[in-house]
Amino acid sequence: MITSISSDRLVVISDLHLGNPFSNAKKRVIPFLKWAAQENYDVCINGDGLEIAQASFSKVAFEVPEFFRVLGEFKRAGREVYYVTGNHDIVLEHFLEDWGVMKVSPFLNVTSGETRIRIEHGHIYDPFFVKYPVLYETLTHLGGLLLKLHPEFYRLWISFERFTSKLRARKTGIVGEQPHFREAALELSRRGFDAIVFGHTHHPGKSELETGSVYLNAGSWMLTPHFVQIDQGRVSLIPWIEPPPVRYTPP
Repeated sequence: MITSISSDRLVVISDLHLGNPFSNAKKRVIPFLKWAAQENYDVCINGDGLEIAQASFSKVAFEVPEFFRVLGEFKRAGREVYYVTGNHDIVLEHFLEDWGVMKVSPFLNVTSGETRIRIEHGHIYDPFFVKYPVLYETLTHLGGLLLKLHPEFYRLWISFERFTSKLRARKTGIVGEQPHFREAALELSRRGFDAIVFGHTHHPGKSELETGSVYLNAGSWMLTPHFVQIDQGRVSLIPWIEPPPVRYTPP
C-alpha cells in the first residue's frame, strides 16, 4: 500500500457509484477515461467508484467489466491508476488491489511540481458517519431499497439538500456541504498541503482557505460530473463536458 506519490499530470474523480440503481456514470466516465489516457494523465478515483452498500448486482455485472477494461488499458500504456477507498466500497479494498490494475490506498499525498496535494474521500469527517455508524449504515441500506423501487428518489433528495443548504454555503463555499469538511481541509492545510481534495458529499466546489491553500470537492458523477485536474502543480476544478477539448489550460 502506498500513500505518497509524485505525478506531474493527474486527474481526480469521485463517487461514480457504478452499480447503484440511480447511477448513469458509466456512459460518462468511459469517454472521460479515454480522453485522460490520450492526454497522458494518471487517474485517481477518490472513493465510491463502485457501489456495494446500495448495489443492484445486475448493474454491477453490466457496468464494471468495461470500466476495468479501460483501466487496464491505462496500465498497459504506462500510466498509473490510484483508488482511494470510500464508505460505499471499503469492503472491496483487497479485491481491488488483487485485481492488479490499480494501487489502492486510504488517502494519497501527491507532489506535483512544487505543490503538495492531499486526496481523501472524506467520509471520516462526516459527523453523522462518525457518531452514529450503525444508524448511518442502516439508513444507507434503506436508501438502497428506495432506489431500487424508484431511482429518482436520489435526485429528489439532492434537490432538497441543496434547497436547505444555501445559507450554509457561506461558510463552506460549496453548496450542500456541512462546514466540517472545510474545517478538516483547513487542518490538513496547516500540515503543509497546498490543496486538499475530498469527495463523499456529492457537491462539487472550490473554496479558498485562510492559510492560503485551497479546498476542492470533486462532487459526484451521478449528477453533474466534475474532475480535479493537477497539471505541473496547478490544481483546477473542471466540469466534464463532451466532447472534451484536446488540451485544457486553466485560466
